[in-house]
Amino acid sequence: MSDSANKFAAWIRRNGLISLLAVAHLPYLYAYYTELWSKSHYQFFPFALAGFAWLAISRADGPAGRHRIIRYLLINLDVCLIAAAVLLQSPWFMAAGAILLAFAVCVTTRDRDFNISLGYLILLPLLTLRPPLNYDIRLIQWLQKATTVVASKLLHHFQYLHLREGNVLSMPGKRLLVEDACSGVQSLFTVLFLAAVILCINRRKPMHSLIILGSGAMFAGVMNVLRVTSIAVAWQDYQFDLSGGWQHDLIGYAALLVAAGLVYSGDAFLSFFTDPVPDLGASGLSAMFVNPFTRMWNRVFGVLPRLDSRQTT
Repeated sequence: MSDSANKFAAWIRRNGLISLLAVAHLPYLYAYYTELWSKSHYQFFPFALAGFAWLAISRADGPAGRHRIIRYLLINLDVCLIAAAVLLQSPWFMAAGAILLAFAVCVTTRDRDFNISLGYLILLPLLTLRPPLNYDIRLIQWLQKATTVVASKLLHHFQYLHLREGNVLSMPGKRLLVEDACSGVQSLFTVLFLAAVILCINRRKPMHSLIILGSGAMFAGVMNVLRVTSIAVAWQDYQFDLSGGWQHDLIGYAALLVAAGLVYSGDAFLSFFTDPVPDLGASGLSAMFVNPFTRMWNRVFGVLPRLDSRQTT
């Protein structure tokens, strides 16, 4: 049996009761994610769950001694959510409980190579949990309106003749319905997912992650506006219709790719300011813990390698 298989078997032995508790979620989770698949802006969720599972299995290296109280609290909250899900017949409560259970396991599992737990991985499954009261739909509607308003102002600035009516841009010979034809709001959630993948792969701290997720939302909005304006300009200048068919899909994927590249570049840029800072007055890895200001900075932003980590081939 391989080393990874041995570690996975040891994890199962340590978390036998949690494994049984996880099985109790499955029927409701199936219902929740089946319904979630019908939401086009959440169809990234299989990749998010698969990425979470792969990173957790490949990076796990035994139990972490810290956060045991948090683990027990999270498990108790999960049990309460299971009871609420059964009583209210609510798959959403069961999905929320499953994410809490996953976080309880990750936060008390050591990272194989760095001096942190695997708690940062919870960002991936967390993105698959819909906000309550359909706030994701409300966000989509707000983005559609904002996209239409900003795109209209850009077209007006460059003197392109058009009329804005709600989410519709009317141009000579063409009505562009931003809500259906070119809202691109689905890309916001996809960009946030791609940002989460980058953050988890690079083991970013919460403060760093919040900044990158916020920049991802901004980049998605910018590319969404550029999609609308480019379609309007292509029609008025060249009578070329990009509002439907493969042309519309192509420009959408191009915008998504550019937004993802901007997120990746933003993460690399921010890491220049937030990477661990050594104390130049001392030597060795322990130097990062000598200066109290350096130690505080590294605790908030930096992810330090474990002193006993071994490189594997």
